[in-house]
Amino acid sequence: MKKVIYILLSFVCFAQVSLAKEGPQKTFLILFDRQELAQYQSSAAKMELSFMDTFKTRTYTGNSEHALIVTVPFSNWTVCEMGNSLVQISGDKEVPLESIAFRIIDMNECQENFQTLLSDSEEQASGKKVATIKLTL
Repeated sequence: MKKVIYILLSFVCFAQVSLAKEGPQKTFLILFDRQELAQYQSSAAKMELSFMDTFKTRTYTGNSEHALIVTVPFSNWTVCEMGNSLVQISGDKEVPLESIAFRIIDMNECQENFQTLLSDSEEQASGKKVATIKLTL
């Protein structure tokens, strides 16, 4: 009987752990001005190294502006807090992210705003207005 209870309890614990959802995450898009990065003799990839140990990151470079996407594992992080984090730009020089970043965008907030705009436009489209013409004789 003890073995059956132990097996059932183990199965319940295993199921709970395996089916648990990840906590809420927040994603930030950080854009950098190419000329400003050249002035600091740095790159988005160097700044990615500051976040790589603690957060999920991804760097994009190419013909457009350099971008860094950072996903933090908690939802109460704000753009101001992200901007206050220190990044290493070269050698031993560290500066706050907000002083070198062109723009810091909260992607979750942008997605919520987009969904709100989309739902508003769908409501307006569904409430079709019928043109009334008043005839006077």
